[in-house]
Amino acid sequence: PTPTFFSTKDREPKLQNNEADMTSSMGVVNALVAATLLVVPSSVSAHGGLFIPTPRNAMDNVLPEFAGGKAPNQGCTCTNGNGDTKTGCDRGLRGKADGQSCMWWSQGCSIGCEKCVTEIPGFDAFVGKPPQGGKLGFRTRYCNATFNSAGAPMPLLNATLPRKAWTLNMGAVEGSEEDSYRFNPWRAPGYAPVVDPCGQAGGKYKNQSIGGDSIFYTTPFATMGDFGSNLPPSVNKTKWVAGTYVEVAWGPLYNHGGGYQYRLCPADEALTEECFRRTPLEFDRTKQTMVWNTKAVPGADGTTPPVPKDGTLRFPVPNPVFVDEGTWPQGSTWARDPIPRINDNNLGLYDPSSCPGPTGRSGPGCLQFPSPCAWDHGMFNCTGLGCHGNGMGACSSDWVVGLISDRVLIPKDLKAGDYVLSWRWDCEETAQVWANCADITVNVA
Repeated sequence: PTPTFFSTKDREPKLQNNEADMTSSMGVVNALVAATLLVVPSSVSAHGGLFIPTPRNAMDNVLPEFAGGKAPNQGCTCTNGNGDTKTGCDRGLRGKADGQSCMWWSQGCSIGCEKCVTEIPGFDAFVGKPPQGGKLGFRTRYCNATFNSAGAPMPLLNATLPRKAWTLNMGAVEGSEEDSYRFNPWRAPGYAPVVDPCGQAGGKYKNQSIGGDSIFYTTPFATMGDFGSNLPPSVNKTKWVAGTYVEVAWGPLYNHGGGYQYRLCPADEALTEECFRRTPLEFDRTKQTMVWNTKAVPGADGTTPPVPKDGTLRFPVPNPVFVDEGTWPQGSTWARDPIPRINDNNLGLYDPSSCPGPTGRSGPGCLQFPSPCAWDHGMFNCTGLGCHGNGMGACSSDWVVGLISDRVLIPKDLKAGDYVLSWRWDCEETAQVWANCADITVNVA
């Protein structure tokens, strides 16, 4: 869904034993055979943001450049996309936390590795393995036994995710060559490293060449490469009460599957992964809900519930999937992204003939798992619907018209005070982790 990004000076990593073969000096990848230099893949970026509560990452939405949900560098950066850079956008429920909240993430982050490779000086091969080398992490782990693995929680860890929680390539034999996403973050939730637990602006440092939507508009608050953990605290903090369930919600712009978790860290401590891992929040497993951004429900038919007069449509996800095995911290709960991806092709994946491409309408295998709503009949013609990326269905793929809402439990023994909430989305289709942070005050009942 995103533009091509590099010329023949960029290189694809050579693989040994299904892992990237990287040199330890400067961390530069060896050149692949000359034939692969003829391939010009495009990078893929997932993009999503926290919308409830409002994160620090959205503080630029008060600036004139972002008034009405518009953006100076692209239309409707993090809202539902129905608008343009001049007239603004149909903001809806996403409007309080738009701006560039969906532009904070980490890239080149594989399970079993110590660091995301954007943090390694000299590393420049931000690609995967053919036949989809433009996808970060495709059949590629960005570490090996002698490079970038020693400090990982479990060096060179293999996938731990139960098959029931997969979101892509569902029929692949686990661990086989066609299990092309096996090194990506969601395949061992929480184990992949991140650059920053509150996200990195633009997903890279200024001097790095990575494709996709690795862009960020410089504001008085942040510029490309800045860490979300260094953003100033929000003035208006969300107030929660210990021992109660509270609503949290996020939404995708480009959907690349995977799953997510919410965590807390005391505001007076350094905002690190180690701090957030100490307090992962438990989900109410009956409350995962799709919430439409406005009263419009694209694709609605006779099976669609009525839209309430005093709000937007809220549709409980049937049979939501939560995972607490093979996760990090051990035993912590993660929620599967309930919105199924629609591929443009299944090249290099299980049963490629079921989705031969070039569009998501080319076969039944393009939809990666059944849509949660009965009125989803495939991808729209996106004219006027604010579609991004590969487009969307009523409840599928790059679903930009709503929020994924949950209720999480604030521990009853949590001390009163100020905290920071971290939302972390581990992708499956790409070696990327998205993150936002919000300021919270916890009171004791």
